[in-house]
Amino acid sequence: MPRKPRKAKAFNFSKCLTPGLIPMPEMPPPSSPPQGPLGELIEEVGELFILILCGVFAALFMSSDSSLQNDPIVTNDIFTKGALVEVSSDEEGFHGSWFAATVVESVGKHKFLIEYKSLRTEDDAAFLREEVDNLHIRPQPPENVGDRFKQLDEVDALYNDGWWIGVISKVLGGSRYIVYFKETCEELEYQHSELRLHQDWIDGKWFIPSRV
Repeated sequence: MPRKPRKAKAFNFSKCLTPGLIPMPEMPPPSSPPQGPLGELIEEVGELFILILCGVFAALFMSSDSSLQNDPIVTNDIFTKGALVEVSSDEEGFHGSWFAATVVESVGKHKFLIEYKSLRTEDDAAFLREEVDNLHIRPQPPENVGDRFKQLDEVDALYNDGWWIGVISKVLGGSRYIVYFKETCEELEYQHSELRLHQDWIDGKWFIPSRV
């Protein structure tokens, strides 16, 4: 017995796209669709082709969008030759510290040769030079002079020629403070002049963490 021909239906593009991306209008049915098994086959092949095409388009769109989000805003234009910067390290015992340096030159798309302003070579003959990537370099933070720090304020404390992240654990008299360092579980006493309010460099902008 011959199969009953199906009526051609409109295909909804939006079903194959991730919600929130580019909305697609429904395609109108053909004016004179083929009937019978041939018409059904053409319709199924057409829907499969459109699904594949939409999947490729959505994947390319998401890949492009993700690359834009993950691409660092930092460029070689920010860290030009002679720029004053601060450099961090992932080495054990140095996590959470930033050291003042000067950019000597760019050595790649997001890599720089820097010269430290306080760290010297092992033979003490010159200031230490090192190549760093854009994840470990930032401009010098803007001055944020405050009259007093409060308990639990996040600060940078000057220690061993670098700035180390700590928290004000106690406010003393005479512009003195006790600073707690999470990485070493130590508490040290500091003068106000040896501290600065901690700031984070995120996506090319400076942010001050919320004060408690």
